[in-house]
Amino acid sequence: MRKLVIGAVLLSSICFVANAKTYATIDGKAITDQDFEIFKQVNPGFNFSKLSPQEQDILINQLIDRQLILKAAKQDKLDTSKEYTDVLNAIKENILVDLWTKKQADTIQVPTMTDAQLRKIYQENEGLFINQEGKARHILVKTESEAKAIIDDLDKAKGRVEARFIELANQKSIDPASQQQKNGGDLGVFQRAQMHPDFSKAAFDLKPGTYTKTPVATPFGYHVIYLERKTEPKIIPYSEAKKTIENEIKMQNIQGAMAQKVQELRQKAKIQITK
Repeated sequence: MRKLVIGAVLLSSICFVANAKTYATIDGKAITDQDFEIFKQVNPGFNFSKLSPQEQDILINQLIDRQLILKAAKQDKLDTSKEYTDVLNAIKENILVDLWTKKQADTIQVPTMTDAQLRKIYQENEGLFINQEGKARHILVKTESEAKAIIDDLDKAKGRVEARFIELANQKSIDPASQQQKNGGDLGVFQRAQMHPDFSKAAFDLKPGTYTKTPVATPFGYHVIYLERKTEPKIIPYSEAKKTIENEIKMQNIQGAMAQKVQELRQKAKIQITK
């Protein structure tokens, strides 16, 4: 029976190839439906037939160029080079890691939570279920005393608080973006849920055009925050948040179990770290 099933699968594959539409040929090699699989890897919803004639022509010509480049690379024997082999081996190893991780994740039993338990998590973390957008700047420093000194400086700035904030961010912030870009600590537009909870609460508690009067501690260091603007908060109802909570709990369980499995592997191995 198994041979019959395998035979049927192979036969259907052969039929698909035989019936595949040819869009172009390059030195006798056909470009068919199968060649468009590369676009489906990037966009699973890709459907060539739904594209306009102009878009179809663009993709067909991209595939022609790709085949020409592949042919030239093989003529140059790049597929036998050490660089090619090293990259290919790295890709194979990454695939193996992904397959092992998926296999382990599929075996992990995630406990089912009752509606009451999920609702309790929602109630205890209501601040995480608020849709609100803000735009702010921040100054990140290592110590609380440094943050307090910056606040004292801003207190003296009077009518030019934002300008002085930008100057201080460029001079003193240890945030990599501020150091490299000298952007005045600009965080751009962000959602309330994107930031560390303590940072978000401090930022969104501010009125636009004001700054935090006490240092805000996070795992990254101490922040002074200046809020430029914010939208009105919209609370996400439990009915909408429930699935997010379930997925987060599931992910936490899987990550914890995976960490334990990796720890077991470490315990069985002889590991020596040389510095």
